[in-house]
Amino acid sequence: MSEVILKCDRLTMRFGGLTAVRDFSIEIKEHMIFGLIGPNGAGKTTAFNMITGNLKPTEGRIYFYGQDITGLKPYKIVSLGMARTFQNIRLFSNLSVLENVLTGFHHKLKYNLIDAILRTPRFYKYENQMKEEGMALLESVRLADKANFRASELPYGERRKVEIARALATGPKLLLLDEPAAGMNPQETLDLMYFIQEIKDKFNLTIFLIEHDMKFVMNLCETIAVLDHGVKIAEGKPEEIRTNPDVIKAYLGDINA
Repeated sequence: MSEVILKCDRLTMRFGGLTAVRDFSIEIKEHMIFGLIGPNGAGKTTAFNMITGNLKPTEGRIYFYGQDITGLKPYKIVSLGMARTFQNIRLFSNLSVLENVLTGFHHKLKYNLIDAILRTPRFYKYENQMKEEGMALLESVRLADKANFRASELPYGERRKVEIARALATGPKLLLLDEPAAGMNPQETLDLMYFIQEIKDKFNLTIFLIEHDMKFVMNLCETIAVLDHGVKIAEGKPEEIRTNPDVIKAYLGDINA
């Protein structure tokens, strides 16, 4: 039986008098692809931000492999094996693809500031080692031929893959993807779906994603939770979510009103 890798227990996030997320609870098991959907403003990104340490929940707890990580800083959560991407691609446009990926290795560096300033043998040793690991990672996701391209020179779909590769450089066990298919054309979306399935198996990942493209979610995710106005209204397999009357109402409105 698969181990629970992430557990959210009644997470609540309030901003003044506004409750963005209320009593949000889920359990995600190892090696699954779990989707979180909901209309605009449902609280999906707020939930992600609580889980990854960008926001501290007003109430509730977050457990990663059984460890309480509620309120930990993002860099500490990354060091435990959790990484994320963002809805708006956040690459360094003027850096190369390889240089962007190398930024994902920063928490693994074994030299200090003095080594970097003086360019000591220790500095070059670990810099070269990091570049080798970065190229190996790009090779594994079929982007090695673009290693020296500037990120800004790549098509949109490939920039998204570079952002995911940078997240993979941190060595995650759990990868959170915030609307990875946003802004993509149908072919790019299809390519991304296969890419996510591939990296899940290749890197032995658990994946938790937010997405608006329903076809993408239904074809990719094993389990889906639905948020509406900050409240989880459904959770289940894709076929269960597709026909759930509460989900249909949340997306289409009450047709009997």
